[in-house]
Amino acid sequence: MKNCEMWRCKVRKKLVLGIMSFALIIFFSSCNKNTRNTEEIIYYLKDLNSYSCNVNMSIKNSKEEINYSGKQFYHVKYGDRLDLGKDEIIFYKQNKIVAKRIGSGNIYNYNKNFDSLFKFCFIDQYISLLYTNEKIENSFQNISNQQYQVIHLDIPGNNKNINKAELYVNVKHNTPTYLIIYDSDGKERIKVHYTDFKANPELGEDVFNIN
Repeated sequence: MKNCEMWRCKVRKKLVLGIMSFALIIFFSSCNKNTRNTEEIIYYLKDLNSYSCNVNMSIKNSKEEINYSGKQFYHVKYGDRLDLGKDEIIFYKQNKIVAKRIGSGNIYNYNKNFDSLFKFCFIDQYISLLYTNEKIENSFQNISNQQYQVIHLDIPGNNKNINKAELYVNVKHNTPTYLIIYDSDGKERIKVHYTDFKANPELGEDVFNIN
């Protein structure tokens, strides 16, 4: 009887150890997978030389929330272009910002500090920060049954309304999908939704030609 009880105790111990070992294997496998995913997506973003996407932007201030829609184009050599609805095209080239009114054809030149809110809605702004941020934090979030890697970044500068950013990248497709920008108090100031994202399309210089 005593031998039977000892045998049962040994079996229970082996079962417990087996279950614990299995749980640890699953845990560490999950950790390694997440680490691998964060690195893969960051390298993927860094390798983007061009992209195009549709964009919906929601910009909040203390009084109201304003929504804009348009299309973004980016090329590492030619700069950025934002088609803002059907009324205006804005070009960003180095330190120059040029806006062209569609109806009248009038062209306006601005200094680099003009229209910074739209500029901060471009994905390539955060690709640049992947190189300069000393510490890049990552997390994972499930939205509508889709898993996203959330890249947390500090935005340099003294603008209290634009302090930190979270870039949501779809893990399955490697596509940037959401961007949320917070002020220095942690309040959401800008939310961007990217759709129809195309990685490394062939964009000629004519796409970024102002005339």
